[in-house]
Amino acid sequence: MRTYLHLISATLLGIMLLASCNQVEESGQLKFGLDLTEDATLKAATEGSEVVAALVSVQDMNHGMIFDKEYLELIRFGDRFVTRAMTMPVGEFMLTEFLLVDAAGEVIWATPKESSMLAGLVRDPLPHYFSIQPNITTSQDIQVIRVNDYRPGDFGYAEFNIEFVNRFCLKVLLNYHCEQYWNDTTPMFDPAGVPIFQPRITIWAGDIPVLDEPLVEGLNHFNLPVMKTYYSIVAFGCQGEPLLEAKFGLEEMMQFRCGEEFPPLIIGSEPGGDVIITPEGLLQPNIKQGIFGQITMPIYVDGTTDNYDIYPMVRDVYLFPYYVLDSIYTFAPMDCYIPIGMIWEEPIAIVRSNSDGFFQVPMDPGGYLYLVRTEGGFYMDAFISSHRPGYVEVFPGKVTELSIHLIDCSMWQ
Repeated sequence: MRTYLHLISATLLGIMLLASCNQVEESGQLKFGLDLTEDATLKAATEGSEVVAALVSVQDMNHGMIFDKEYLELIRFGDRFVTRAMTMPVGEFMLTEFLLVDAAGEVIWATPKESSMLAGLVRDPLPHYFSIQPNITTSQDIQVIRVNDYRPGDFGYAEFNIEFVNRFCLKVLLNYHCEQYWNDTTPMFDPAGVPIFQPRITIWAGDIPVLDEPLVEGLNHFNLPVMKTYYSIVAFGCQGEPLLEAKFGLEEMMQFRCGEEFPPLIIGSEPGGDVIITPEGLLQPNIKQGIFGQITMPIYVDGTTDNYDIYPMVRDVYLFPYYVLDSIYTFAPMDCYIPIGMIWEEPIAIVRSNSDGFFQVPMDPGGYLYLVRTEGGFYMDAFISSHRPGYVEVFPGKVTELSIHLIDCSMWQ
């Protein structure tokens, strides 16, 4: 009988463990904005270019600490600041601290707490109560007051000392293309389309998560805390496949910090030995003879008109003898794209643009066919002023400037 009861207990325990393992904790997103009023002091918050981030403390309804001075970078939209969103579990919470800091970590704006001397200067002093719903972004607009000569006690804080202030900027270059990035067959921006997959990077300092952000093709910048431990990095590709798993000490990580003199941490395929890599920050040619240009993609900025903005693209430009065009031009390329396997000739040179879209390659004088490598095949720039598709000529002792716009050419056919 005792054995039978033990079997029942073990079975029930197994079922309970299996059920608990299958449960996925629901979560939502939380972000903050600055609530600007007619008060000139509050409006001035958007004029202080020294503001770089918000420090946010959040507790649950039992006063358990969820975030303690979490560092959230500020993004400026016109005259408004918003923070990046952070992931939180579903439930009821309260915001207990909200501070704005400059690049050195000094607190220059703060939201007063209830019963403090400055509480009457804002409509809603801390704490703020809010709910997190599953798969929904909750926005909180917060009023702040310039610290100036006020003391922390005037805001209801014991002190403004911030221990984490040492941070550094990590530079990451994503060298990876998502073949199904847009719900379209061309790399044009589709107002109705959204990215199907999004590469992502996650970084831990020891066992503490310090970054979980999407990656965009080209150059990325992330702010990380300086911590005397190992940083573990995992980057995922377009369909969740791992692109990089690495572990660096602080000194190794600092080799990839922001600045023209430092190389980026490369995620994705390493450039081949036959590819000329354009240095980051190169905006003007520094060669005496060859080709210099920029690769861009037009982006709608107003859906009601034909206004465009220019978005730089990181792509490879293949240069062939111009006679190669004769062997492929009899096949009418669909939307300016030529299948990769259609060209049997080896390229004379391959050059990759930097994160600003600029590329340069030294070349001998002569005429060349240039094609841009994309997910859909080789893109042929068919509508240039010379009306010779994909043609560029290099003159002795000169640099030929070339602008390439990746567009949907079917609109011209």
